[in-house]
Amino acid sequence: MTREELKATEIENTKGQDEFLEVEELIKETLEESKLLNKKEEEKAAALPKEEPKKSDFKATTINLPKKEPIEPQTQAPKKAPQTTAPKPAEASYEATFKEYKAGDVVSGTVIKVDQSGVLVDIKYKADGFILPDQLSEKSSASPLDIVKVGDVINVFIENLENKEGYVVLSKARADDEIRWKKAFDAYKKKTLLEGKVVQALQGGLVVECEGIRGFIPASQVLKKSGEPLESFKNKTLPVKVLEINRRQGKIVLSHKLAAGEKERFKSSKLFDDLEVGQVRHGKVSSIKSFGAFVDIGGIEGLIHLSELCWKRVKHPSEVVKMGQQLDVFVLGVDKVNKKVALGLKELQPDPWVNAAEHYKAGQVVKVKILRFAKFGAFAELDHSLEGLIHISEMAKERIQKPEDAAKIGDVVEVKILRVLPEEQRIGLSIKGVLIQKEKEEMKKSQPPKEETPKVTIGDIIAQKEKEKTEREAEEETEEPTEQVVDNQEEAS
Repeated sequence: MTREELKATEIENTKGQDEFLEVEELIKETLEESKLLNKKEEEKAAALPKEEPKKSDFKATTINLPKKEPIEPQTQAPKKAPQTTAPKPAEASYEATFKEYKAGDVVSGTVIKVDQSGVLVDIKYKADGFILPDQLSEKSSASPLDIVKVGDVINVFIENLENKEGYVVLSKARADDEIRWKKAFDAYKKKTLLEGKVVQALQGGLVVECEGIRGFIPASQVLKKSGEPLESFKNKTLPVKVLEINRRQGKIVLSHKLAAGEKERFKSSKLFDDLEVGQVRHGKVSSIKSFGAFVDIGGIEGLIHLSELCWKRVKHPSEVVKMGQQLDVFVLGVDKVNKKVALGLKELQPDPWVNAAEHYKAGQVVKVKILRFAKFGAFAELDHSLEGLIHISEMAKERIQKPEDAAKIGDVVEVKILRVLPEEQRIGLSIKGVLIQKEKEEMKKSQPPKEETPKVTIGDIIAQKEKEKTEREAEEETEEPTEQVVDNQEEAS
């Protein structure tokens, strides 16, 4: 190949490379432009708000895939139930008024309807209770109207919470039986006394009706005199103690012998339970002491303090009451812990201070009896069961050191009433006031009676002036001749 051909070939090769480079440059420019376009689209898409996926797009997922509840820590508050299932406030408060019961409970209820078909009872439940006639009492022949009345509050036993009619099935007879047995069980556990009426005397003992339950007292547990028959106890009410009790067998064994020794204590404890302040009880004076009188009010002795025997003060209770005297007393206080009773007698008598202001007035002079002395004066007895105080400053006209210097106990003296204060139960008296009043009266009597001055009228005054004028004129006339005689004598000399 010649040098010219080689040169031409090199020129062609160089030309081909230049074309190839141009193509590559075009490709690069195209790729960069596409990248720029893609970048702009992404930026535009990012600037637009994202659309939330629709629930319809996930229907298949929610149906086919079960959701797992996330385990929440204990400190986190429990999730609230949907509002659609929560009860309304009014319904919730209404439901709260109902009580929760179960079969076998003994509850109280109010009778709202009574007829021959049975008794309807309100037991504060979502449904009323119903008692069939044969479940009202052990006496099945009795009419419901004879056993309960509308408004009565009774105890009932829940047999079933709901019957076909929607009522709660109740039984009064069974509730009464449950309560009786419970009382018997309590007496057995606490060893307390019960009372039983003898309904039948058998060869081996006594059958008694004890708190509505039939019980048996064996002959060995009956306290009786030698040779005394068991028949003598029929229809008597005896104190008894429970020796044995079996609910399943309906068996209760009692003892009269053990309870007889505690009879008085039983009576007193029962009386203490019944005693209340304000009651009036009948009793008998059992003993008299210097500080008061004891009165037996049926197994319990109460004290009437000396100050509660009478409205006026007395030195000794024997002045008011006597041994063995029957009387009514007023219950002032009951101490069930220490078993003490405070009684009063004057509370059943009219209060003399109520009408004190009608009997006595300030300034009135009356006679009183000196009862006792105090440092500040003397107490005196007035009529109508009243007492008054003579202060030491009112005992005498002169100053005294002690009341005994002016009077003695038992003296009857005249006093002047200074003041009457019924609300404070006080009457102020004065001996000095009477003495001063008497002295004034004596002074009036001892003085001579004064002459009565005549009454002077206007006419008398004018006449007196005329008289005085006439007298003056007469005196002037007698004086003139005397002067003339003296003058004449002087001229003659």
